[in-house]
Amino acid sequence: MKKVAVFDLDGTLIDSLQGISLACNAALRLSGLPEHETEEYRTFIGNGMDKLIWRALPAEADEKTFLQVKRDYDTIYCDVCAHGCPLFDGVAEMLEELHRHDILTAAVSNKPHNQTRAVVQSSFGALLDLAQGQREGVPLKPDPQGVRQVLEKLEGCCVSYTGDSEVDMETGKNGGFYTIGVTWGMKEEGLLRRTGADAIAHTVEQLKQLILAAAQQ
Repeated sequence: MKKVAVFDLDGTLIDSLQGISLACNAALRLSGLPEHETEEYRTFIGNGMDKLIWRALPAEADEKTFLQVKRDYDTIYCDVCAHGCPLFDGVAEMLEELHRHDILTAAVSNKPHNQTRAVVQSSFGALLDLAQGQREGVPLKPDPQGVRQVLEKLEGCCVSYTGDSEVDMETGKNGGFYTIGVTWGMKEEGLLRRTGADAIAHTVEQLKQLILAAAQQ
């Protein structure tokens, strides 16, 4: 079977915190609601768009407000994605090197599929062989079903699953995948270790070497 390295997207391959913060604050502002500092969004993201919006809303917000802010956020953030999201330094080179070693690359995100597609088209080109976001009928991570669907589509086996949050570590463990946590994203190393990381990468170069070593097993 083909070898596949699977990655989370936000905080792992792309530095999306600023874009998410700008888009969500803009959506809150349209509804006259209080905004948040960028760093606060680290605690809001990772479990999909619905959880992000509810966490950003005031405690007394109702369903109607939630739906309005969600619609505005989706529109604004898709525009942000269409203009490109910055890849972390070294990520493009890492993905190219994995391809040179005949390792396919894929991303699985809890952000909606339309947003995921916009990010990949604008920021990755051919660096990723497949990317999948939240889709109807497919449970969010930490359920590993989305990762398994990607592997099935690529007709491959998982060399590694890499992410930056406890959701990702649990996804890897739930799927029985070799799970790598990265420390440049949203969460700290201790949390990644406690929630199931088999290995920790502090740099993209370390991550590349861990994946290449896993592919030899």
